[in-house]
Amino acid sequence: MIAVEAAGALTPVGTNLTDSMIALFTRVQIFGDLNVLDEEGEPLSGMKIPFPAEPAGPERLLAMANAVVDEATLGVEPSVRTPLILCLPEAGAFADAPAEWPTDLLRNVIAKAAIPLDTVRSRVIARGRAGVVEALGVALTLLKEPTMPYCLVGGVDSAVDDGRVEALIGESRLLTVSNKDGYVPGEAGAMLLLSNRPGPGAMAHWLGAADGKEEACRGSNRPITGTGLQEAMAKALAQAKLDFEGLDCLVHDFSGEQRYFEELLLAKSRVSRGRGTGTIEVPAFSTGETGAAAGFLSIAMLAFLHAKAVHKRASMAVFTSDGPERGAVVLRAIERR
Repeated sequence: MIAVEAAGALTPVGTNLTDSMIALFTRVQIFGDLNVLDEEGEPLSGMKIPFPAEPAGPERLLAMANAVVDEATLGVEPSVRTPLILCLPEAGAFADAPAEWPTDLLRNVIAKAAIPLDTVRSRVIARGRAGVVEALGVALTLLKEPTMPYCLVGGVDSAVDDGRVEALIGESRLLTVSNKDGYVPGEAGAMLLLSNRPGPGAMAHWLGAADGKEEACRGSNRPITGTGLQEAMAKALAQAKLDFEGLDCLVHDFSGEQRYFEELLLAKSRVSRGRGTGTIEVPAFSTGETGAAAGFLSIAMLAFLHAKAVHKRASMAVFTSDGPERGAVVLRAIERR
């Protein structure tokens, strides 16, 4: 049985997992002005992590990654070197950074980690939000090996970098006075320590994980159907041997653009029997758009809520992207005796 053994998080509303998850659950919001003006000449607002210094570009991501890796492995003493599967924004996200910055960042994280990490099996996936499904697949495959008890998997991303904000305005992706179908730029880091030998303090059991392919992805000019997300949700529920109505909570990585909310409604209507889950959580309400970190932040939130006995029944996190990649994960609480 695979479990979420531990997790780490760094968000605009919390400098660690506990503070971040309490703030997400209670829907705290903290906005700050960015160094970019909107079409009306007004400063754009975003959700930023309050770093003591103000690192920029890949250095900002490195600070996030170091923090969440250390938190997720605090108190853990693996008997073997642990692989790290790290999701990052697309390699071209920072125009002034050298092309090899994702590889350099991974190497620096491994060098500074508090526990020994596997330099051979660790890898970086620089695909933004689309990378979560691939990263989880790699991690779960590694955990099938009997000699591999742990795997770290997570992501860090920042949409508040000046250059990225300007590019997103040009693509009409941000929420502004003249664009109501956009999102608030944000940033976050989230890391999961998965284990096939969960200890007594594990946070949540892993019941199922699946992917789907959405043909009506952004830019395709095809009508939204939600079939890719429906496929992922249905397969994950089948692995977990559950019906949709058996879930206590669903977490969605929706961050503001209407098409992804419509996808969820369509997919949900097909996998349910007309009755919804008890709760729907949207972490982006408190973090803004977090790209490569979004899916892992959703899983960390569910694991935390299960560990704190907020939800007794199983829960689901669903993932979307601008491309065809869709995914879903089902977790449940660990019975404590």
